Amino acid sequence: MLKFVLRNHVLTSCLFLLLATQSQAQIFPRGNGISMTGIDRFDAYVEIVNWTGLPQDRQEFRLNTQRFFESGLEAAGAPRRVASKDYLVCRVQATMAGELVAYTAKIEYWLMNSVGAHSLLWESGSISAAESTQFNEELVASQCVKYFADEWLKWNPQ
Repeated sequence: MLKFVLRNHVLTSCLFLLLATQSQAQIFPRGNGISMTGIDRFDAYVEIVNWTGLPQDRQEFRLNTQRFFESGLEAAGAPRRVASKDYLVCRVQATMAGELVAYTAKIEYWLMNSVGAHSLLWESGSISAAESTQFNEELVASQCVKYFADEWLKWNPQ
């Protein structure tokens, strides 16, 4: 019992630490946003890598996030083109403890090759926390769209 209480206390403390700090975005490879120059359509996919302790159905959350992600890309000027070799993946991880959700929203730009290895050309993302009542599909999708659009619009001004 003591082990369970300590584990929950540590997890809750970590979540509060995440919540108290600003979410930090990181971009990799640095300066490689130029790889998106002249590309105006992408295939897009939302992937949930980890889903721990959340009451929402994982697959339903993914499908709803996918819809918001696609509409956000279209609003940014980069509509989805199925089977494009230019591929965006919004990767999500989420863990709930108490009333807080710690999560990552990471966007990756891949060049899909028909032969050989696929190439990760660019990525950006952050670690964040939100109250469970505020954590939803639109929040996650909007973060992936924002990280993408901020960089993509540098190289493809409207």
